[in-house]
Parts: sequence; structure tokens; C-alpha cells
Amino acid sequence: MTERALPAASVIRRAHRSDAEALSNFAVRLFRDTYSDDTAASDLESYIDEHFSTERQAVEIDDPSAAVFVAMADDLIIGYAYVVVRSADGRSALLNRIYVDARWRGRGLAGDLIDAVVGEAGQRGVTHLKLTVFERNSRALAFYKRVGFAAIGSTTFMVGEDPQTDIVMQLDLIGRLNGGSA
Repeated sequence: MTERALPAASVIRRAHRSDAEALSNFAVRLFRDTYSDDTAASDLESYIDEHFSTERQAVEIDDPSAAVFVAMADDLIIGYAYVVVRSADGRSALLNRIYVDARWRGRGLAGDLIDAVVGEAGQRGVTHLKLTVFERNSRALAFYKRVGFAAIGSTTFMVGEDPQTDIVMQLDLIGRLNGGSA
């Protein structure tokens, strides 16, 4: 993927292994900011320890069945997306994370990250992109609906020992990759 210009001299690119520590710090900060009101501190910290260490980020960046995209401005991470193509049929992918710093929301950055993920998925022959989103994250739910995802069910998502309900959403990539809108 080529780098894409964004407003205010920012760029989206594939993450490098050297980004792992900065990505870890960014993800921890945004996860805490987003979920600390709905999740006990011990459960939040347990999830963070398991999913956002520098080592874990390096593994995710290096995973050939995945792609991690970072949005950068002035050498700082301002957003990122992590997609995994590991389905049995090879035709679906999971958008595992998409995070945008609060100061950059509303500028089209999340949409540009989705476009990077869709482009990657298309190159890998994916026809459906799925994700799960916390049922109380109304901002994210509205965004995903706006870019074409549809709710197809729900699932339990464990944050530490706290079972939370996530909405499962899916985006049909065939029309989108063939020039259709979201």
C-alpha cells in the first residue's frame, strides 16, 4: 500500500516493527479513555496487559495473516487499524481494532483507516469484513453504520473477568471494491 495524504500533513502507512512500543502506548491510552467508565479497573488492566504490550503489538505487526495500519502526524500515532484475515474460507476478515485519537475525530481519519483496511482485504480476496463493537459505544456504532456495516448479531466479549455484550457487524466488500459506495 502506498502512503495516503490526510489533512494537516498526516499519513496512513503499514506499521513497522519499530512502531510497536509507540503503538502499545497509544492503544493503552485510548482503551482506557474509551472503556474506563464501563469497566472495573482490574478488568481493564487485565485486558490491557494481555492485549496491548509492546511484544504483542510486534507480533501483530509481524503476522502475515494480518495488517496493522498507523495514521501518523508529526511522527506521532494519531490512529490505527488492525485487521486479521484468518477465516476457514479465506473470504472474510476481522477488523479487530480501529482507534482514533479524540483530537483527530471528525476529520475523516477513521474513514481513511477503513479505506486502507478495505484495500488490504480486497488485495487478499476478502468478500466480507466483520467486527465487534461494545454495545454502549454509540459513537463507534454510528460510524460503522455510516460507512456501510450492518448489525448481524451479538457476542460476549471478555474484558478481564467482565463479560460484555458486543454487536457483531459486517460489511459486504464486493460492491465497495467494485466502485460502489459504502
